[in-house]
Amino acid sequence: GKRMTKVLSANFMRLKKDKVFWIGLAFMFAAGIFFPVMRYMDMKHTGTINPIDNAFLGCVLFIGIIMAVFCSLFIGTEYSDGTIRNKVIVGQNRNAIYLANFVTCAVVSLIMCIVFFVPYLCIGIPLLGFFNMATKIVMLFVLTAFLLAIAFSSIYTLISMLNHSKAITAVICILFSFLLLFMGGQLNKMLSEPEMNMGLVVTENGQEYEEIPNPHYLNEGERKTVQFIYDFIPGGQVIQCISLEAANLPLLPLYSFIIILSTTGIGLIGFKKKDLK
Repeated sequence: GKRMTKVLSANFMRLKKDKVFWIGLAFMFAAGIFFPVMRYMDMKHTGTINPIDNAFLGCVLFIGIIMAVFCSLFIGTEYSDGTIRNKVIVGQNRNAIYLANFVTCAVVSLIMCIVFFVPYLCIGIPLLGFFNMATKIVMLFVLTAFLLAIAFSSIYTLISMLNHSKAITAVICILFSFLLLFMGGQLNKMLSEPEMNMGLVVTENGQEYEEIPNPHYLNEGERKTVQFIYDFIPGGQVIQCISLEAANLPLLPLYSFIIILSTTGIGLIGFKKKDLK
């Protein structure tokens, strides 16, 4: 309780001076302005209707990368400055140190999302009108985005707390964020393969176009497995939030919650055993 609060308040004091935090905030705020303005200009230019829904969850595209940089440097600095070792030497509880860092990163990730949503809605609603989606769906997507942001933070906290080299941690976290996005894209591609393709077939009348079975089309069992991984991993959720197409939307926050609990559990155990040189 008390010790945790102490570590947390020290962390939030550090945030005020944290350059990466402020750069991330400025970037998210700018993106929150840029997306609706670009949609509006596109609408004026082409005459097509651009609902506010389309880019509303644009923040999820960046949150994995921004948090990879933030968590690895914020926690990496604690290692390089010897702060973590000193905290343990003066008798701080290791669990409290780990959880305080996780909570700090989680809160930062939520602030990043909110700093995108606020300008997006303030500018987007007057320019583009209100949502086409039902309010309930909008709320579910926002909840998904928030838990997704925390899931990213908890993965990077785990990597950063178990690795005391700031540079290596930053590289691992950033590469991992891109790997997750790439996996999400690949799974999306696998799931959207059509059952039939048009193909040239040679008949008696010469060449004709006919529907031929697509060898890449997933059968029932494969589809269930791929859909589950696509729903479960953060990279798959990013694609679903951006496309606003989620077959199992209510399950996504639950999966993120499972990732948060399991990575934090593994992290706490690992950090307890870690030799702090």
